[in-house]
Amino acid sequence: MKRFTIGLATTFHEPAIAIVGPDGDVLFAEGAERYLQFKRAPNCEPDLPGRMVELAREYLEPDAEIVVATSWGAQFSEFLDRSASAGAFAFERLAGLSSKLTRSMVPEIAERTFIASLHIGQKRAGLGVLLGLHRAFGKANAKLRRYGHHLTHAAYGALASPFDEAVCLVVDGMGETGASGIFAYQNGRVSELVRHRGRESVGFYFGLVTDLCGFDQTKGEEWKVMGLAPYGQRDPALLDELHRLYKVENQRLVFADEVTIRDAVERILARRPGDVKEGWADLARCGQDVFEEMMTVLLAETAAKSGSKNLVLAGGCALNSSFNGKILNGGPFQSLFVPSAPADDGNAIGAAWLAHGEDFPDWRAPKGPISPYLGSRVSTKDLDRIAGWEPRLKRLGDRVVAETARFLADGKLVGWVQGRAEFGPRALGNRSILADPRPANAKDQINAKVKLREPFRPFAPAILAEHGPDWFDDYQASPYMERTLRFREEKRALVPAVVHADGTGRLQSVTEEANPRFRSLLEEFHKLSGVPLVLNTSFNVMGKPILHSVDDALTIFYTTGLDAVAIEDWLITK
Repeated sequence: MKRFTIGLATTFHEPAIAIVGPDGDVLFAEGAERYLQFKRAPNCEPDLPGRMVELAREYLEPDAEIVVATSWGAQFSEFLDRSASAGAFAFERLAGLSSKLTRSMVPEIAERTFIASLHIGQKRAGLGVLLGLHRAFGKANAKLRRYGHHLTHAAYGALASPFDEAVCLVVDGMGETGASGIFAYQNGRVSELVRHRGRESVGFYFGLVTDLCGFDQTKGEEWKVMGLAPYGQRDPALLDELHRLYKVENQRLVFADEVTIRDAVERILARRPGDVKEGWADLARCGQDVFEEMMTVLLAETAAKSGSKNLVLAGGCALNSSFNGKILNGGPFQSLFVPSAPADDGNAIGAAWLAHGEDFPDWRAPKGPISPYLGSRVSTKDLDRIAGWEPRLKRLGDRVVAETARFLADGKLVGWVQGRAEFGPRALGNRSILADPRPANAKDQINAKVKLREPFRPFAPAILAEHGPDWFDDYQASPYMERTLRFREEKRALVPAVVHADGTGRLQSVTEEANPRFRSLLEEFHKLSGVPLVLNTSFNVMGKPILHSVDDALTIFYTTGLDAVAIEDWLITK
């Protein structure tokens, strides 16, 4: 009997589902936010029963054996049960908590509200799978297993990597006992080296900075701090207050006590400008700098615990692409891998792979980096009908690539929907909005006409991989848009729309093997423009997830300033 494994990421935010086949290959992986069109999908199930019916019929077999794996360990689930029975999650207890400092680094807030959400998620983990299997096949039989949160982070990152051996550093807001851990990867298996204890964390620190800058960490707006930081200045007084939040003892991070944290926050708030609608740039700069100091301490400890020169970085803090691009510059590591979904959504694959490896001890993951194109396809079956009343919609076949390249070279803004959706937060050429990077106003045009977001937010370059060394200093391959590198000075004026205020760009290296059609589009644009890269941003508007369906794509087309949208072989233009 064949055995399939369904992995569930069941954290408060970024719930996700992954399906691993009998041979260990990832058949499907997707965050719940895409299907629900609800940003980050807080407190939502990753295995909604109706969705599970569709997935079961597409990827599973009626008589198969099913294992469901989740991303929090059994001991932690027991802790959640004890806390619930003690009334720690009672509504009146939660409602009485102060919201002044949100959740950041303050135990009473960071713990109870967040962990209460985890308790709800753990209690219903796998129920949607069972209901979906029953509706799809008339029966439901599945075994449930739980794995440590940081272990699932490490398993996904390490097994998805191109390395035969590596050391993995996991850094996020919190795990079962702490907020970071170090793992060894050898012989296809992941083992724990160091478990950091304590609820204070680098992740909570950056969430605190996010809130103090005028943004909202509950909405996952930490990326706004990264985007705003290059516009700020280093302020010695702000740095002094941020440095009070931690110290280094015996080469390890030690966070301040709650009284010190509250006092530092009050002092920072007293200096905050009156209007922070667009964020507080100087604090963003200082906050990013201190984040990098903390991460450097953790990396030094990681290197000291392992002789490996290959680093895998996972956990929510691995989304800090500004820092990721600096790790190999003079540091202790020679190679870096960050998976396409390093935050909690990636734990769906990590949990599934851990269960599969437990059942098949001789199994080894295929050589990475694995494809990020693991999500849903859009259905184009209604486009023939729409073309009957929408004369601007044409089916072009393979000519859609050349036509889209011509539109881009003419300065048009184009939505691009092809193949399977990317797994993770970044559009990598299958659910993208594209533009010519040469006009200086292209960035402002997209922000104002389509994305409807803050003007300081940067846009990323997608570049033909072999041209990377000609355009970036100390070039590193970046398949998932996971690191920021510095543009060569002589190239910056050629593509101002994708050069950030500090001369950097969060690039995507595009290869034939990874994405042949997107690669062809870049090649056609290169022929027309002489530039081997395009501006690439996610196909959504601010506050919404990346699109999931043809309806989503057409809605954005009709309600924003997009000039055209290519959907598989179809092109619609204004």
